[in-house]
Amino acid sequence: MTVEKMLANYEFEQWLYKEAQLLDDIDFDGWFSLMHQSLIYQMPVRVNKEGTERPDYTADMYCFDDDIELLKLRVDRLKTDYAWAEIPPSRTRRFVSNVKLDEYVPEQKASVNSYLLLYRSRSTDIHHDLISGERKDEFTYENGQWKLSKRLFIVDQTTINTRNLAIFI
Repeated sequence: MTVEKMLANYEFEQWLYKEAQLLDDIDFDGWFSLMHQSLIYQMPVRVNKEGTERPDYTADMYCFDDDIELLKLRVDRLKTDYAWAEIPPSRTRRFVSNVKLDEYVPEQKASVNSYLLLYRSRSTDIHHDLISGERKDEFTYENGQWKLSKRLFIVDQTTINTRNLAIFI
C-alpha cells in the first residue's frame, strides 16, 4: 500500500467517524451537509438462501431506498413534532470499524467499505437495539470536500428486531 493510499484511507476513516458523531449528537443538518446531490441511500432486505449462494440480500426490495430529496424529507421531518417514532429522540452510538479504501482517484471519486455496529436505546425502555452490517460507500469530491454519493448498507440480521428504522445508518 502506498503512502498516498494510507493517508486517503485515514482521511475516510476520519470522515466516517465525524459522520457517526454528527448522527449520535442528533445534528442532522450537519450530517446532511455531507451528502452529494446525486445520493443513493439503500438498505436491501436480507434473505436466507440455502447453501452458500451469494449475495444473500435482494437486489429489488429495500428497507429504505432514498435519493437526496427523500432523505431531505426524512431529515426535515425529524425536526418537527410529527416524528412520533423519535419523540423523545433515540440515544444512539455508532461504532465504525474495518474501514478499507477500495478505489481511489484523488480529488475525484472513492469507494470505501466499513462495518457499522449501531446501539440504540429509547426513552425509559429497558430494551435496546443492536444493528450491525457492512457499508459500501461511494464518494465524490466536490468543492474541496468529499461527499457521500452512494451508500449500500448490508444488514447482518434477516429479521431486524427494532420497532422502527427512523434512524440513519
